[in-house]
Amino acid sequence: PDVLTTLAQACRDDERIEFGYTTYGGDRATRLAEPHRLVPLGRRWYLVAYDLHRHDWRSFRRDRLDAPRRTGARFRPRDLPADDAAAFVRAGLRNLPTSYEVDVLVDAPVDAVRARVGRWVSVEEAGAGCRIRMSTDSLDWAALAVGAAGAEFTVVSPDELGAHLRGWGERFVRSTVSLPA
Repeated sequence: PDVLTTLAQACRDDERIEFGYTTYGGDRATRLAEPHRLVPLGRRWYLVAYDLHRHDWRSFRRDRLDAPRRTGARFRPRDLPADDAAAFVRAGLRNLPTSYEVDVLVDAPVDAVRARVGRWVSVEEAGAGCRIRMSTDSLDWAALAVGAAGAEFTVVSPDELGAHLRGWGERFVRSTVSLPA
C-alpha cells in the first residue's frame, strides 16, 4: 500500500520519481520517470510513465518496482500515445510472448457474471448470455476466472485454454474417485 500511495501521489502532483526496477529479462535498473497513471489490470498494478532514461513511454509492473521515491522535481505532463493508460498497458501486454487474450462465452446474464468476476475481467452482453474477455499471462488465472463465473461456458480463444481446462478437470475428477457419491 505504501508503494501504491507514493506512486499515486506522484501521478497526482506531476512529480518525478526514481525507483529500482527488475526488467522482464531479470536485469536490475534504476529508473527516473514522469508518472502518468496507475492501472489495475488482471491481478497486477502497472505504472504508466515517461521513462527519462529511455526517452519513451513505458509501463512498469508494480511487483517488479521497488523503493520509489519522489524527487521533488515537478514536470509538465506529456501526451500519452494511446487513448488511455489502460489501453497503453494492454497494448504492451499483447506483445509479451506469455500473454493470452482470453475470450469465453458464458450462459448467464451479464449482471450476474459481472457481480462474480467483473473485478478481474471484462464482461459484455452477448446474445442470451455474456462474453468474458481478459488479457493474462497465466492460463491458471483464466481458468479460475471462468470457473468462478458460476455458469456453463464455451471457450472461444485461445485454444490452449481448452486444453488447460481439460487437464484441470481430469485432475479434479481423479481427486474425487475415492469419495462416496
